[in-house]
Amino acid sequence: MRKLFFLFLLLFLFIGCNSKWEYKTVKIATSEINSRNGSAAMKYSSIDISDDTLNVYGKEGWELVNTYLEMETAFPNFGDSKYVTGIRENIRPQLLVLIFKKKL
Repeated sequence: MRKLFFLFLLLFLFIGCNSKWEYKTVKIATSEINSRNGSAAMKYSSIDISDDTLNVYGKEGWELVNTYLEMETAFPNFGDSKYVTGIRENIRPQLLVLIFKKKL
């Protein structure tokens, strides 16, 4: 029984280590395009992704393995570098990047 267990374990490790993967990167932009200068620079931005979108990738065999945000900096000083409002920078999300993988 013990030998069978170790044989199964070795087989499992051998098959798992020899897997080849395919990767896909999906970039999702913010819902609104806001100016980076002037009063529009202070507008809130968000990124929305629906469960249906993720389910489509899941049905195709893709597995979500990582995500990260690409940020942008907006300057709400109304486009004039000499005019300072006290708030100099506004950092907000620009893109959500999803990284998927599936076996070849």
